[in-house]
Amino acid sequence: MESVRGKGFSEYKRVDEALRLFLEELKAKALEAEKVQIPHALNRVLAEDVFAEVDVPHFDRSAVDGYAVRSEDVFGASSTNPVVLNLVGSVEIGEVPTFLVGRSETAKIATGAPLPRGADSVVMLEYTEEIGKERAEILRASTPGDNVSKVGEDVRKGDLVLRKGTTLRPHDLGILAAVGRTTVRVVRKPRVAVLSTGNELIDPGSNPESGKIIDANRPAITAAVEVEGAIPLDLGIAEDKVEEIERRIRSGLAQADLLIVTGGTSVGTRDLVPDVINRLGRGIIVHGVSMRPGRPTALGLALGKPVLLLPGFPVAALLAFNVFAKPIISIMSGSKPKKEETVRARVLRRIPSGVGMRHYVRVTLKKTESGYVAEPLRVTGSGVISSMVKANGLLVIPEDREGIEEGEETEVILLRPLED
Repeated sequence: MESVRGKGFSEYKRVDEALRLFLEELKAKALEAEKVQIPHALNRVLAEDVFAEVDVPHFDRSAVDGYAVRSEDVFGASSTNPVVLNLVGSVEIGEVPTFLVGRSETAKIATGAPLPRGADSVVMLEYTEEIGKERAEILRASTPGDNVSKVGEDVRKGDLVLRKGTTLRPHDLGILAAVGRTTVRVVRKPRVAVLSTGNELIDPGSNPESGKIIDANRPAITAAVEVEGAIPLDLGIAEDKVEEIERRIRSGLAQADLLIVTGGTSVGTRDLVPDVINRLGRGIIVHGVSMRPGRPTALGLALGKPVLLLPGFPVAALLAFNVFAKPIISIMSGSKPKKEETVRARVLRRIPSGVGMRHYVRVTLKKTESGYVAEPLRVTGSGVISSMVKANGLLVIPEDREGIEEGEETEVILLRPLED
């Protein structure tokens, strides 16, 4: 793509079109699999079908505290017609019973303990009475299998328990352990290199001199990368020098699956990053997106890997990350894009916008007796990062709308959980 540095954008691609063009060129797919221990598999995406290696449970066990009996011995038992059985032992959970429950015999049993040989059911403790140490009175009848968890009742050996592509949750880790797995194959986490550019930038913690700016982008973007389940690689700050920018980009692409650069992406004479990307392979695919904030966003391929060039202002960078980085990281992770949580809210004042530009409006949401209301923040420049902190919602105005009218109800994306 021809450089726009010093010339300005001749056109802007619509957001959806920009993403479509980029993904078509990228041909992104899930990364290769790796084996991890079960405790480290939370929120990872399965790269294999998982089959049970054992029955769950692998022995008949009691589902209650009570007495193990032969059902034929307690036929017709009731509180007015109790059956007295000889007590031949007891079984605690984790023990293996060595005795047999014979005719007119019973054994005390704990929840989860193996059913002794000869018994076929369990009568709950509430419906029994011990008579000394050698006998028990049974006050309720039972049928075979009552209060017994049979072998394989939960899972049968050989059953498919989890499908490839499943994002593993805590209960999934539980069943993996239950069916005999200690490791599992999951899609490798994408590595995402993050680079800031600009002579004006200094690291957080530095004493800002006149004209210098503390780099807020890298902490924010690297955190956003982690939230998406990827591994961030911090490449630091590059000065506005072609050689240094190229050196750091090459280093990042050698280590990472995706490179994100903030700053130096617009049309000024010092916006050098797009020209560097154009020297490293396919180059820039889209430069200039019809989103506000975030218009200078660029998407490209360098050294065979995807590169996202985000604006230097923090708000614009974060919003462009949400639009373009999230779906790419999801694809690489083998997962489906996370559905954003939204609420319906009534807008308290008119929000203007220009046709042809998708607007991302930061709002504060409040709950009223008639539902949620959304108040647009009045200070919302793309460099005002406090606006992202003060807002708890994001209202998106599509390209074909001329704003949102006062009192209109619309969907609002939640930026943080709402307080009651």
